[in-house]
Amino acid sequence: MSDSGFVDEAEAGRGHRSRPRPEPSDGARDVHARRRVVPAAFALLVVGLVGFGGWAWAGRVHADDLAAYASLAGQVEELDRTLTPLGHGEMPPCRAATDGSVTRTYPPSTGPQAAELVGFLLQKGWRQSSGEAVAPVVAHLSRDVAGHELTIDVSAASMNQLVEALTARSPASAFGCLGR
Repeated sequence: MSDSGFVDEAEAGRGHRSRPRPEPSDGARDVHARRRVVPAAFALLVVGLVGFGGWAWAGRVHADDLAAYASLAGQVEELDRTLTPLGHGEMPPCRAATDGSVTRTYPPSTGPQAAELVGFLLQKGWRQSSGEAVAPVVAHLSRDVAGHELTIDVSAASMNQLVEALTARSPASAFGCLGR
């Protein structure tokens, strides 16, 4: 026995022998395995929820973009029924850029006058922006649909001349266009 009250049971001359550790039971192994799996599963769940939320938000944004574009295309088609164009082209949002474009071109001898076309659009609720038209654009019109600003540019030599082209644009979200 030592001064501190402990008994030294090691025999002199034999050195220190370590006792073998007991093998953990199956129940103890299960507890340790669960302690490693639970945080990993939780992290995977959080990453999955964030990914799903991003995907759903991007889909909603893209649906809003398509709704605004459909409204724009519908209004240009209504214009077509009233003032018949010779040729046209359409590009839905996200196909080649982050905007959807609807273009109409008119032959030099039979298209409507720019003033007539602009007057028709103003009656349909479009507003004309002053000072934004840059030649050959004689009128820049805009309208808001579901938080999207739609624009129409009318190209002609002057307001009393025949229209050369009409270009309508519906902006799309760059985030909504990812992967499309």
